Amino acid sequence: MFKKSMKTILAKFMRRLIRAQLQKTSHEKLFHSSEIRVLRAFRRAAKKSYAYRTLLAECGVSTDAIKSAQDFVRCCPILEKSNTFRRFSLSQLISDDVPTHKIASVLTSSGHGSGGFALGLSTRDQLSSTPDLIDLGLELAFDIDRYRTLLINCLPMGVTFQSNAVCVANVSVREDMACAIVEQSGQLFEQIILCGDPLFLKKLCDYSREKKVDWSRFRMNVIVGEETFSETFRDYLAKTLQISLDNPSSGAIISSMGVGELGLNLFTETRETITLRRACIDHPELLTQLFGAGNTSHTVPTFLIFSPLRTFVEIDGADAQGIGDLLISVLDIAAPIPLLRYKTGDRAKLISSDQLNQALQQAGVKLEHPLLPMVALLGRAKDFLPSGGHVDQYKHALYKNPTLAKNFSGAFRLSQNDDSLLWEVQLVRGCAGDPAEFAVDLYDAFPEGGDKLKVVCHFFEDFPYGKSLDYERKFIYWIA
Repeated sequence: MFKKSMKTILAKFMRRLIRAQLQKTSHEKLFHSSEIRVLRAFRRAAKKSYAYRTLLAECGVSTDAIKSAQDFVRCCPILEKSNTFRRFSLSQLISDDVPTHKIASVLTSSGHGSGGFALGLSTRDQLSSTPDLIDLGLELAFDIDRYRTLLINCLPMGVTFQSNAVCVANVSVREDMACAIVEQSGQLFEQIILCGDPLFLKKLCDYSREKKVDWSRFRMNVIVGEETFSETFRDYLAKTLQISLDNPSSGAIISSMGVGELGLNLFTETRETITLRRACIDHPELLTQLFGAGNTSHTVPTFLIFSPLRTFVEIDGADAQGIGDLLISVLDIAAPIPLLRYKTGDRAKLISSDQLNQALQQAGVKLEHPLLPMVALLGRAKDFLPSGGHVDQYKHALYKNPTLAKNFSGAFRLSQNDDSLLWEVQLVRGCAGDPAEFAVDLYDAFPEGGDKLKVVCHFFEDFPYGKSLDYERKFIYWIA
């Protein structure tokens, strides 16, 4: 018992120490360390990975020629599923210095829209340190060292959490299990963290309303993963779960982004980045300062922090506003599969402290800066529409009216219909309203659509794409 208590005290001390170090370390020092680490990761991959050596040779890249991070960015190939997991066998991808018996876990990518899966492997040593990494992230986001915490993981089965500091319930996509755990064991804890994707969290909210779950009894928090979401959806969750977004002592609703083959929680929101996003909505001139008047996506990006000590982040093919394809290099030299300059399929922009300072000053807005460097995520590249709009605009409109939003499951499909865009929306199970009236209300909530948008609402059972909504797979909102 004493030994366990000392381990817990030491873990808390280390989390506080790391937080203090982050507060004192400049972003410039972090990026410098990142550049040193990416060169080390490159040399290891070039020496130990058959697949990476092959790709370098095909590009005519000599290992000796890569002497700086600038050389690495300029010369080394961009990796993606097509030239890694679809081309090479796993044995060719795995680094020679990782014996098979040391591999302890395999996590697949979602396979969403890619026609195949990529794999994320972890060694036993990596797994043993995972709980401490998770606990550090939870402490930075939710103050788990101050509150006795229950984390209910509602992500699809296969994605689990390990923690040395919080109680974890891995229930997968079972809203009845999640609510039962809250009702029967919630009183043992001071705060609850729900983790899930937007569609399932909507379902959970609807179910909890039917069961009259009183969320106000707890300090509620949410981790939203798997896909981007709108501020209107954050407001919807906050209202249902009794979270006061503007109150620092209340719970928080944060987005977390991971890539199955690269790692979980690579990017995360903080209270500071959420405040920045909401400020961009309240002060459009701030959004213009950050992205320029030529930004045509009509979406407010999600602002996320990342650790340069864990990943080397690039934006490839940036346009005049600095927006391009997100590339990530994993810096862990124990990673079984070295993945460098890996294209995630997301559009993003790096925002420096100087850029943020200048934008805030010119827009006349005062905000606190996040501890770590920040990236603005504009969503998946394949979710941009031919009109220049984005799927996220429709997610925004769906939750614009919270009372109306109670009637929708959250699932919808966009498709090209001659010269117009067809927006088909699924109503919740048992909805008694008139689908045509709901369609009119949704059209009015989306004035940008004009005459070229046609809205159709379907009863739950009649939604043509409902069979693909099982909450285990990522739902497809738009097919080009």
